[in-house]
Amino acid sequence: MSKAAILKRARQFGVIFAVWTVLAFIEAFQYYFAYRGTTFKYEIVYALKDSWISAALTPLVLWVSSRYTFGRRNVAVPIVAHVLGATVYLVVFVALRMSLGQITDFTTGKIGHPSWALFRSSVFRYPSDVVWMYGGIVVVSQLWNYYGKFRERELRASRLETQLAQAQLKVLKMQLDPHFLFNTLHSISSLMHEDVEAADDMLARLSDLLRMSLEDVNEQEVTLKRETEFLDGYLAIQQTRFRDRFNVRVNIDPKSLDALVPNMILQPLVENAVQHGIASRAGAGHLEVRSRLENGTVRLEVIDDGPGPNDETGEGLGAGVGLANTRARLQQLYGDAHRFSLSRPDLGGTLVALEIPFRSKSDEAREPGLSGTAT
Repeated sequence: MSKAAILKRARQFGVIFAVWTVLAFIEAFQYYFAYRGTTFKYEIVYALKDSWISAALTPLVLWVSSRYTFGRRNVAVPIVAHVLGATVYLVVFVALRMSLGQITDFTTGKIGHPSWALFRSSVFRYPSDVVWMYGGIVVVSQLWNYYGKFRERELRASRLETQLAQAQLKVLKMQLDPHFLFNTLHSISSLMHEDVEAADDMLARLSDLLRMSLEDVNEQEVTLKRETEFLDGYLAIQQTRFRDRFNVRVNIDPKSLDALVPNMILQPLVENAVQHGIASRAGAGHLEVRSRLENGTVRLEVIDDGPGPNDETGEGLGAGVGLANTRARLQQLYGDAHRFSLSRPDLGGTLVALEIPFRSKSDEAREPGLSGTAT
């Protein structure tokens, strides 16, 4: 048996003896105040003998209780086992009680000496006490056992729920990666017929983006600073593609750079704005990405001056993989603690905004979440 196991058993025995000692003092006080002509010393010595015998027998009762538990379809066998267990408990209890000192002969009411007749009369006298002691131990242990199983099932369900959420997030991110890649390759393919040198530059930038995405492949959340670094690479590709038609401004609050945000959360929003706010028009288009901290939340906004959505569902704005994926990931990561909206600003265009609770890397170290745990 290992040292840890020995210490665990010692602590268990310590708790058992402490509980029985407290019960002995309670019993001693009751008899001391209930009967005149007795002393507290006499009552506590008498009570401690019985309680410590019960404490010594408690581990055996707990073993029997753990082997024969009551269930919906398992009642008869535990009843028989515990009746036999209580009988053995009674016999051993009386034998130990007689060996530790004087015992009252219940037939005469006087102190008797150890004998078979006294042992037999004591066995028939103590059953009610044994039922209380043995039955109490069994009831408490069974309830504790059921509570432990309940907690175990609850913990297992929580783990399964977490694993399911991680798996769903992984699938969503895997959907997003090829979506971004295919759209970018399509842009490069279109550009190759117009400007081979620019297309080659886009391929080099795409290579850098893929390297960055692979570095964070298992991260569900990254810092906003890291997210904007990835976004800068994507914007450079679009800048090469649209040239003077693409005017972009990135306005990130420095205080929000350490905030944790979903990995690759801005790229699909910006891509959506590019497709429906820039690519769909003949003239130049404007796009702005900004962030700020508001009352313990991080607010990210992507604004373009395109035709704008027809309604809040994103109709007319290409509500496909990008936006659907973004909504699903936010729901999985933050539940009801996030907000995601599409609206038309007063000057026209589209405003996509999301708000999530502010957390930093230091918060993640103290309270590990889903970030970096997807497998």
